[in-house]
Amino acid sequence: MKTLADFGFDGRAVLDHLVATSPWGSIDQAIASLAAFPHRDVVAAVRGRAVFRTVRGRRGEIVGGVMEDDNASPAEAFEFATGFRRGPGTDVQCCHLYAASKDPDAYTDLRNIFMIPQCLAKRTDSQAAVLPSLHALHVLRYRAFELYGYRGPGGTTEPGRPDGYDALRWAEPVGAGTEAGGLESRWRMRHARRRRDRITKSVALCGWTFSDYRPDPAVVYEGA
Repeated sequence: MKTLADFGFDGRAVLDHLVATSPWGSIDQAIASLAAFPHRDVVAAVRGRAVFRTVRGRRGEIVGGVMEDDNASPAEAFEFATGFRRGPGTDVQCCHLYAASKDPDAYTDLRNIFMIPQCLAKRTDSQAAVLPSLHALHVLRYRAFELYGYRGPGGTTEPGRPDGYDALRWAEPVGAGTEAGGLESRWRMRHARRRRDRITKSVALCGWTFSDYRPDPAVVYEGA
């Protein structure tokens, strides 16, 4: 029976071993099978751009027409738009393909967001401007390019196709059949029920994709 010492006290080596002996066979295939991307229909329904005017920072603060928030706004953008549901304690994490914490045009852009089990999330996380050649984000970024033509925030260069990419079997994207009118209507009803919510605040005071990023007078915020 192997112990942590047998892996050089390296948790990543443990995960690699567990995945290699599983039906997935490799970290890249586990990521391809277990990462959830939004369907093209969902991306089109929110106009292929950021849903909210938010960035990472002090929750609820508004600076220059953009609300600072935690990870709640990208998570809501993904979950509500796609119908994806994370129950309490399910250990599924909302992640970004490209570092976007201070970029309101990318922070809630569904093309830049995916969901993945937390046990794999650390393998896909990076704030680096340039990734190591074997980083797991390469396959995820290429998948986003394949699905949406996405090249990253303001990007113009097509990402390189990673070695072994063509052999990966990807999970189907979530939210097929989503239509803009129905999605906007459901979201507005949600805001009407949650008048003290921070996301409602951002929509009412900073705008969102459905108001062309102008404050939305039809959404009422009643918080402090």
